[in-house]
Amino acid sequence: MIFPLRTSHWTRCLTSTTGPFEAEVSDDAVLVRMGWVGHVDIPIASVERIRTHRWPWWAGVGVRIAKGMVVFAPAPGQGVLIETSVPVTAHTPLAWKTRRVLVVAEDPAALAEAVADRRAQN
Repeated sequence: MIFPLRTSHWTRCLTSTTGPFEAEVSDDAVLVRMGWVGHVDIPIASVERIRTHRWPWWAGVGVRIAKGMVVFAPAPGQGVLIETSVPVTAHTPLAWKTRRVLVVAEDPAALAEAVADRRAQN
């Protein structure tokens, strides 16, 4: 299942990329892509906790490293915070290890539900 990330009319200008801006939930991973500026593959088996988190406008847009997490936010708004049992490597565009990834999606509730469903099946 593919979930578009939340964008605004400023997204392409502020992130210097044309996309794709999406999170894909597959059988064994959550794949988040934000054009050339960043991506991360989160194994479903390592997902420990899923919750919502609001990313404010003043914190900036793009791929960010902040508050002990890597953030994929093409626009500010409600997102899904995925916490893992082991560090994953996020490309920001440099490689960065983290156990917390925030994904600001168009429909954060649907993304969280899809990740939770896959996690329950594993």
